[in-house]
Amino acid sequence: MNYKDWLILRSISEAGNLSRASKKIYLTQPAVTKRIQQMEKELGVNIIYRTNRGALLTPQGEFLADKALKIITDVENIENDLQKMKDALSGSIKISAANFMMRYRLPKALSDFKRMYPRVDFKIEVGWSRDMLKKLQNNEVDIAFVRGDYAWREGKQLLFLEPMCVASIEPLELADLPGRKRIDYRTDDKLRELIDRWWMQNYRELPNISIEVSRTDICKELIKSGLGYAILPKYSVADVPDIHTYDLMDEHGKVIVRPTWMFYSHQTEEVALLKRFIKHFDEIDF
Repeated sequence: MNYKDWLILRSISEAGNLSRASKKIYLTQPAVTKRIQQMEKELGVNIIYRTNRGALLTPQGEFLADKALKIITDVENIENDLQKMKDALSGSIKISAANFMMRYRLPKALSDFKRMYPRVDFKIEVGWSRDMLKKLQNNEVDIAFVRGDYAWREGKQLLFLEPMCVASIEPLELADLPGRKRIDYRTDDKLRELIDRWWMQNYRELPNISIEVSRTDICKELIKSGLGYAILPKYSVADVPDIHTYDLMDEHGKVIVRPTWMFYSHQTEEVALLKRFIKHFDEIDF
């Protein structure tokens, strides 16, 4: 039985016959009759019986109609409470986010949250992770989405771990990298340190950097054009067809990964809207 079934039963009890009950709930009488027949078959009891005065409720029907009032009231109260919760969650959320997160991961997550809580707005700053963290430290934002191993002593949530890789449109051997042309790009200090450390652990020669660009997306286009290889987070090239990627391994044979975090202050967790926003990201599988 569904909510409309309980409305039908209650309406028959209050109206006294099928015709008036049907009008009360804006259904045709044949539709109400059909639904009652389905309920009778589902429950294995007779709900109405016909007399010269029309269709009346059987004792079982009266029993169900009495229960219907409580069920309808409970459902309406639940809907009202949920609406009040939604109405209470309004205001602006100030966010700072690393470029990759804003480009590839956050739009859908923010859209889903906005759909649930339409009275919420976002104010977003985008840039390097170190600068985005600094905005949180200076209380300029409520939430920071940061990539890399940055120190933060307050609230945080690990969103995902991203493998680091060598990416090339052509197959290659990692042992040959020093002699191959590399495309380099501007990035934050943490990622630069990670890449340089891996290189020094594996090669004596300096890399043969033939092209330097300002952004990862430009680097990706140059890789696609066959102008060289690059060392970068794997998700950055996940949408490039037929690309060859080779995970970076540490000295223990484990894949080197770059974490992406959501950082926030303990004070943030005391605000209902922000607490729900944090929980929303806890429910997302990136």
